[in-house]
Amino acid sequence: MMSTSLLDQLAAEESLQSAWALLRKENEDSYGLSGVTIKDFGENLDSNLNQISKELRSRTFRFSHTRAAVIKKDNGKYRPLQIPEIRDRVVLKAMAILLEEQLGGILSKSEGVSFAYQRGKGVRDALLKMKSSYLQGGKVILKADIINFFEEVQKDKLLTSLIYPNLTDESINKLIDESMSQKLGGLKRLNKHRKLFKNAGKGIPQGNPLSPLLSNIYLSDFDLQLKEAGYAIVRYADDFIVIFKSDEDAKNGYEEITALLKSKYSLMIHPLGDTEGKTVIINPAENDFSFLSVKFDGDNIYPSIATVGYLKHQIKRIIKNGKLDAKLFAEIYEVIEKWIAIYSYLDIERYFDQIDEYLVSQLTKAFGVRKYKISKCNDLAQQKRAKQHDKSTTSFWRNPALINILPKFMRYKVKPIPEINI
Repeated sequence: MMSTSLLDQLAAEESLQSAWALLRKENEDSYGLSGVTIKDFGENLDSNLNQISKELRSRTFRFSHTRAAVIKKDNGKYRPLQIPEIRDRVVLKAMAILLEEQLGGILSKSEGVSFAYQRGKGVRDALLKMKSSYLQGGKVILKADIINFFEEVQKDKLLTSLIYPNLTDESINKLIDESMSQKLGGLKRLNKHRKLFKNAGKGIPQGNPLSPLLSNIYLSDFDLQLKEAGYAIVRYADDFIVIFKSDEDAKNGYEEITALLKSKYSLMIHPLGDTEGKTVIINPAENDFSFLSVKFDGDNIYPSIATVGYLKHQIKRIIKNGKLDAKLFAEIYEVIEKWIAIYSYLDIERYFDQIDEYLVSQLTKAFGVRKYKISKCNDLAQQKRAKQHDKSTTSFWRNPALINILPKFMRYKVKPIPEINI
């Protein structure tokens, strides 16, 4: 019995449906160069997927030009993106799913090191690993990021040495190659930022649903080498930290890692002491340290005050636009509980009094002085953590390795949200 080719697996409408389901669709108005939005595509989903399937099977599918776009980074600079058409995104996502299965052995080299773009992993896992590794004897942390990583990836080496030899057949090789070489359009509209796209076509394109997977594959041997050398490393895409027991160890480690990235991967990290502070050696117990937008003081990991500011902004907006009734409080608690859910594994207790007091002050400002019986953050957090704990036997709250890493919370019945006296 002949096995199904990779192209046939990719072209199956079930595969395309799965890709569509996993595609990011938060912004229904997201679009490619043609202007077709996610919402537009979804309105004729079955027909669109059927057409894509036919084109893939007949080998007539062609990737369209991408749309040039930019997003503002935390440091105020802009990141260039190459946004594919919606139909292309479906195919690229389906390819990513298929390649992740095919290349699982390569990706497994990064186990315990890489946490971005990995199924079942994320920021939470990276931060908890950082704290765990540090508590095992760390004193200083080398924090670094790779300069222009996506542009500097050696695409030919990635495809010919790591991807193609490890696939069960060659039926999608051409599609993979074409997906990494899509032409770019829409630059006239971005005249102010055109220089950001001077390297378009080099490396792997940011904005392509396949690129995150390929970036992890490219760095899989790097992750393995550092693990085998005994480094306590946590990598999230092109940002990484390494935990050391002394400043001297950290400086030596910086030199070794820099040399490895340059010689084997043609990649560079920012030099120590650069003006932007992108590569630093820090004792988090003595100096302000942030990784993945979360703070660490050598003992506790906690959200930045900026996240509290955003939560306050949401509370203020709801109160300003609402009436003093049960619906208003339901909306307020919804945004607070969402914030708690996102950061539940962190030390968020430090902000609870501040948030509670802000809520009461905004209610008083909008509706006058009275006794507001609010449900406090501490009770909401107890409730949310208990739900996360009870949701699954594999909940991170039940992981024995994290007992001393996660915040403590009492497993008791939480007070119900009080009735609103209006």
